[in-house]
Amino acid sequence: MLANGRFDLHTFQNRFPQVPARTRLLKKEPPTPGVRGFELSGIVLEPPAPRDLEMSSVAGEGTVVEHIDGDDYLVSSVEGFLNVDSSSKRISIGPKIISREGVSVRTTGNLQLKGEFEEFGDVQEQRLVEGLNITVHGDVFGNISSRGGSISLQKNLMGGSASNADGDIRVKGVASGAVVQTKNGEVVLNKAQNCVITGTRVVITEAYNCEIMADEVLIRVCEGCAVAARKVEIENAGPRKQAEMLVHVLVPDTVKYDQKMQELRQKAAQFAAQADKRQAELDAITGEPDVRNYLTLASKVRKQEVALTAEQLPLFEKMAVQVGPSLRVVGKLSLAVKEARVQQQQMEEQVALVQKQKLSVIGTARCTIRHITGDTVVRKTVFNPDLGPAYHYTPKEVKARLRAAVAADAPLFSGAFGAVDWSATADLN
Repeated sequence: MLANGRFDLHTFQNRFPQVPARTRLLKKEPPTPGVRGFELSGIVLEPPAPRDLEMSSVAGEGTVVEHIDGDDYLVSSVEGFLNVDSSSKRISIGPKIISREGVSVRTTGNLQLKGEFEEFGDVQEQRLVEGLNITVHGDVFGNISSRGGSISLQKNLMGGSASNADGDIRVKGVASGAVVQTKNGEVVLNKAQNCVITGTRVVITEAYNCEIMADEVLIRVCEGCAVAARKVEIENAGPRKQAEMLVHVLVPDTVKYDQKMQELRQKAAQFAAQADKRQAELDAITGEPDVRNYLTLASKVRKQEVALTAEQLPLFEKMAVQVGPSLRVVGKLSLAVKEARVQQQQMEEQVALVQKQKLSVIGTARCTIRHITGDTVVRKTVFNPDLGPAYHYTPKEVKARLRAAVAADAPLFSGAFGAVDWSATADLN
């Protein structure tokens, strides 16, 4: 029942019971003799001897057999979900929900689960399974949604979707006409065709006519796809029928770093000009004969290269009084030059720091395509890293951005054969 009083007929209530520890699950009844019967001819039919049951034969993981008040009971030893294995007839209790009937309108309806889930049957079209750490051994035609952990599909994903808020997604079979998205995790596919795929890292053996966005993409065979990532590595790339092969190398927008470096360089140039101006004034004053002679003599006296006599000392002191005003100006100019040089150096160090931050933001933006087997276009696409990962879009937005994107710059590569090996850091150099 929904909050508004209506019933959701697609979702069943309490499909997978959870039991606390120390719960009595089964009680063994003593063997009971059968009743004597008769044939139509009147011959007596004796009942067969009653068969006994060993409780240990049905005790699975998470259960124990206990003798209480003269009776045998199967008791849960831990808290968890109840699972009955139809083949072995064993009852077990564990942290994982296990289903063997498949997910459909007839068996389970949509599932909204709090624990881990393992399904041995198929997931019917338009059915939704929500949970944590989901494993499906059959084919999936519906939608799988996990809050975290991992999604593991042992067979095929056909026309449905697999989404994970925080974790990996793996499909061992074929993903066809499906949506595979994780906001923070790795997507590993064996074969994908006509799919929308996004994730932190995407690894695919074969991809045909897909739209793929990630931080890092590794594909062995890629035909007719539109791929966008900060790091792209493709073994073989080319078109497929009417679908062109497009690769977008995602390079973060670094305009604010360039503007900051330009601003710092301008300030450094201003301090350098200020230091040069004060140095020129300083050179003009120290170049005057009286000041130059006094500074030269004072330096030698300070280094004890010259020893003044008693007659020469008054003359030296008189010379110092005469050039005193000029010496005070020299001191102020020397200090101004030193301060300006220090500020210039600080600005240059900040430029180097911002440049390092810029390179860190650009990171490992790179595209490597070892073999191109048909018309392929590789472009550099700028995105704003402050808005979060570039692949956090809906499937419709991913298709629009990859197929309808028109870059103003010339492509990094456009051709029907060859190879590509491009990096953003090398491009800066």
